[in-house]
Amino acid sequence: MYDLLYRFGAPWEGDPRSELVGLVESGRLNPSSMPRAIDLGCGSGANSVFLAEHGFDVTGVDFSPVALRKAAALAAEHGVSPTFVQGDLTATSIHGVDDRFNLLVDYGTLDDLKGARRDAMAATITRLAGPGATFLLWCFCAEPSELPLISFNGPSRLSGALTEKEIARMFAEGFSIERLPEPRRDSPFGCFLLTKQD
Repeated sequence: MYDLLYRFGAPWEGDPRSELVGLVESGRLNPSSMPRAIDLGCGSGANSVFLAEHGFDVTGVDFSPVALRKAAALAAEHGVSPTFVQGDLTATSIHGVDDRFNLLVDYGTLDDLKGARRDAMAATITRLAGPGATFLLWCFCAEPSELPLISFNGPSRLSGALTEKEIARMFAEGFSIERLPEPRRDSPFGCFLLTKQD
């Protein structure tokens, strides 16, 4: 399904996410203190390319070879060289990704998974996060009762969303968790900065 969406233009493709841009441009995320970055579920590469343009050593991982071809083309257009790897973020290892990172970025991958697969990706994130690493998580964030059953342009009970309680269940043992002020709490989205406690 994702290959087909990327062939015709996935609705989430476009510019790098505004939250990421703001955090980098403000200096809160910077390559001098967090040089190695991984873009989890990088898709067609907008966030990976943005990070590489700002001096981060970036690895982007995605399941879709179509998305990765688009990501490589975008990087070439911008004159940067992130490493792109095809891999399953729920696997216990990802070929070509065998190190730990200072910055981990996920825009809409973890919340798209359910049950054991979601927990498996959380384990991957914990495994890849080096001491003191920062994990930037953007997700659909709402209680299921607050969501419509079906939606074609946002989160629904069928598509899935994370709750703050579930984020804490998966990460509170090893990370401190900060919810950023944007997107606002009355929207169905959330952006979190998690810091690895090692």
